[in-house]
Amino acid sequence: MDWRKVLPYWGLIALVIAVAGWMTSDIGPIGLTVLFGLSFLWFLFQAPVPCGAPIRKEGQTCRNNARGLLRGCHIEQHKWQRVRSIAVRPGLHRTQHELFPDKKTGLGTLGAIVTLVCTLTTTTLALLGRGGGGG
Repeated sequence: MDWRKVLPYWGLIALVIAVAGWMTSDIGPIGLTVLFGLSFLWFLFQAPVPCGAPIRKEGQTCRNNARGLLRGCHIEQHKWQRVRSIAVRPGLHRTQHELFPDKKTGLGTLGAIVTLVCTLTTTTLALLGRGGGGG
């Protein structure tokens, strides 16, 4: 197995391990929190998605490859334009359009939302001293 092809997807691997650990109760809430948190960060800053930054043509977005939902492509102006376009523009419809413009970015956004919810849930369980783990 060529690890150079697998390593860029470490966030998905962490997500699969966390979900399997949650379903089997083999990993405690603190371990799950760490795995889900790392996976969440991967979706935000490392997942391969299209750039999606607004360009000069009306209603179109940049189609260059980017790393993460919040980062732009190699063009300097696009580097953090995604964050600004999601955070600064008010309105649910506009935000939904920014986060789910196509299937690939939509899956990344959905993964980030799922990992965020799981991270918050497992953190709460860890703080309350609940949640299985280790049998």
